[in-house]
Amino acid sequence: MTEKDNNQLLQLFLTYKGRIFSSALGIVTGILVLCLGWIKALSFAFCVLVGYTLGKRFDRGDELKLPKLRGLFQKRRIY
Repeated sequence: MTEKDNNQLLQLFLTYKGRIFSSALGIVTGILVLCLGWIKALSFAFCVLVGYTLGKRFDRGDELKLPKLRGLFQKRRIY
């Protein structure tokens, strides 16, 4: 592939990133439902969503609102 082709492909992905991501997510969800069943697939998706949300907040430097989880991410003093 030439550099021009790479730029066109990148532009295509940037233009339709929502559609591409949603389609890939739909395929993965469909495979999970077929393999695990509805309840297990939804439980897995929920855990992934919670982990993604907490990780995104932590990366941005936002304060975690859950006091029990906040203790896991703070530096501990050794006496």
